[in-house]
Amino acid sequence: MQVPVIKRSRGRPRKEDAPHPTGVLQAALRAFAQHGYAGVSLRNISQEAGVDAALIVRRYDGKFGLWRAVVDEVSAGLKDAYLPAADGAETSIEARLHATIERFVLFSLEMPDLGRFFADEISRPGERRNYVIEHIWNLNDEALLPLLREAEAAGILPPECDAETFLTMLIGAVAMPLMMRSVALPWINSEEGKAAYMRNALSLFRPRA
Repeated sequence: MQVPVIKRSRGRPRKEDAPHPTGVLQAALRAFAQHGYAGVSLRNISQEAGVDAALIVRRYDGKFGLWRAVVDEVSAGLKDAYLPAADGAETSIEARLHATIERFVLFSLEMPDLGRFFADEISRPGERRNYVIEHIWNLNDEALLPLLREAEAAGILPPECDAETFLTMLIGAVAMPLMMRSVALPWINSEEGKAAYMRNALSLFRPRA
């Protein structure tokens, strides 16, 4: 979603002119993923999002506040994607696992820069790494590992594959091609390309009957 440029008179930005967060957070995720935290300024992000940098400062209280809002947005999206994992015993393990993987792939297609962003942040010890692990990686463990362990016990995962390894390989196998999409998947931005990517991912991680 492209946020229109906000036109205003001179002076301090008005609080009610604060930009809609969707476009700003998407622009910020792309910028942080492509250039790293240190290589990005709020001016870069404001130009990408088409809004006044001062308005971003007012909403997010600076670059770190914006960065944290990006992580929180990703975390909220993952929680929504993983809802089928907690559907309960009334839904079969196969159905819950298939639906969860499908929603995770769809979420990843909507945020193709997430893999690069995550890989960059966990490579540098410090506050940002800890925040990303707590709000993104730990969410994977909390939401998916119980279902995957249930699937492992039921013999639904591939032979000799444990739940922890399956989870790590699922995330890597979905994220890595999207990180290389400009070279490996030049067709991925079309609706047909996204549908093909979804079919391939689901075929690789389809629960065993």
